[in-house]
Amino acid sequence: MAHFDAPGAWSRYNATQVHRPPRALVTTLLDHAGEGRGRLALDLGSGAGVESAALLDRGWRVLAVDGDPAAERLLRARVPAAQAQRLTVRTQAFAELDDLPPLDLVHSAWSLPYAGAQLSQVWDQLLAALVPGGWLACDLFGERDTTADADDVARLTAAEVDGLLAGLDVVHRDEQEADGESYGRPTHWHVLSVVGRRLG
Repeated sequence: MAHFDAPGAWSRYNATQVHRPPRALVTTLLDHAGEGRGRLALDLGSGAGVESAALLDRGWRVLAVDGDPAAERLLRARVPAAQAQRLTVRTQAFAELDDLPPLDLVHSAWSLPYAGAQLSQVWDQLLAALVPGGWLACDLFGERDTTADADDVARLTAAEVDGLLAGLDVVHRDEQEADGESYGRPTHWHVLSVVGRRLG
């Protein structure tokens, strides 16, 4: 069983992420997407809110979604009052994303694989909400990843990744593999980081 299957595991993990810098994925995304100027971004799997805050700092309106009930408190604690009116937070499972507004940007770092068998459904919902020309950035687990050993964590072959990306003009694609430890256990990371723009 993966360490994230334990009750409260996501809350404990997110609490450890509060003081880290924004991940490279959101920095690369913003290099391409630029200033928000009031456009709407979805931060899916917002966790401690680090990347949501980075989007707000660049002028985006942000819809932050996370299944961890503690995530909203972590995010709102770091957002200045002047930015709070541009932030909406939902505590919601990925499988419940059936009422998304039109989105100009989707960011999902290290979270989409945890949609498991519902990854394709969630992906379709994201693309349906993303406006033509809108930006999407995400991390996906390759087939050799052992970061989480739960059966319902999605690991994708190269062909499956290509199938997901067919509706995007991909401007950044980085694949990394490394051995290490995760929560004291030997781990092999196989992660694909992608930034693309919706066609059409």
